[in-house]
Amino acid sequence: MSFRPLPVELNQEGKVRTVGFELEFANVGIEECLHIVQELYGGRVEMENRFCAKVVETRLGDFSVEIDLKLLTEKQYKTVFHKLNIDIEHLKLGQETLENVIDDALEKIIQKVIPYEIGVPPLPFNQLEQLEQLRQALYDHHAKGTEAFFTNAFGTHINTEIPDTNPDTILRYLRAFLLLYPWLLEAGETDFARKNLTSFINPFPAEYTALVLNPEYAPSLEQLIDDYHHYNPDRNRPLDLYPLFAFLREEQVSHFTNLGSVKARKTFHYRLPNSCVSDPDWTLAQEWNNWVVIEELAIKPDRIRQMSAQFLNLKENTLLGFEAKWSKQTAQWLT
Repeated sequence: MSFRPLPVELNQEGKVRTVGFELEFANVGIEECLHIVQELYGGRVEMENRFCAKVVETRLGDFSVEIDLKLLTEKQYKTVFHKLNIDIEHLKLGQETLENVIDDALEKIIQKVIPYEIGVPPLPFNQLEQLEQLRQALYDHHAKGTEAFFTNAFGTHINTEIPDTNPDTILRYLRAFLLLYPWLLEAGETDFARKNLTSFINPFPAEYTALVLNPEYAPSLEQLIDDYHHYNPDRNRPLDLYPLFAFLREEQVSHFTNLGSVKARKTFHYRLPNSCVSDPDWTLAQEWNNWVVIEELAIKPDRIRQMSAQFLNLKENTLLGFEAKWSKQTAQWLT
């Protein structure tokens, strides 16, 4: 399967739009991941600690490799021991320090449910085929993905550079995503654990969807950000706009609480796709191509208005089974 092109290929500076990926998986540790990246793309390793490292100066850019949990990557557990005046970095238990013993124990427990993650540097969208080598290498090294165990709520995050910073553009992409969301769940075969057992990709509230799809809704960027936060005061959405909003209005977003660390970047943060790295038939291209469908709808404002009217009407007049009915209608729109 090939990677489909973006309908809007250039950003507002006239450069090819870029895309970054974040792959989550289990059963392949930090050192093994670093070796895989170096073997495929070159570069040199920079270790922050045993749970967080980078491969820099590869032919594609800088990769990050870490366990996706700040308890380990930032060693937040040290605070407890520091308060007790226990120097775990130098206190020996046999040949090991207490810090190493704690790290070993925590990793053995946490790696069952918390994934390792490889962060891929932004690439021009027309060069994404180079990432299939990484996906294949993870499969060859027996990485375990979303489908390997029912609690594996692992994802593939896609960070696509925005075409421009106009609030109307951002609103069109958000509307396109909301209209396509039920269809995306089916087309992407979104894992049961990710949809129902965890809060990582909670759907947008119905009230917020109704607000955004209302044809009279034409907010300024500041209002768009405030409304988004009012209805979605956390990061667990399938399309997380906080990184983009932090890039566009850092001071405004900095006043929001309970978000944790928000890495500002000029991208949409699409968190819906599974990470099926242990499935030999799965590819990054199929997840990317579903995102391109959103892009293709986002550049058609007349189609968005028509679909929004049908969406809101069907929602108002359906008691049960709205998602299935709308997904079927969406498939007809797309064909």
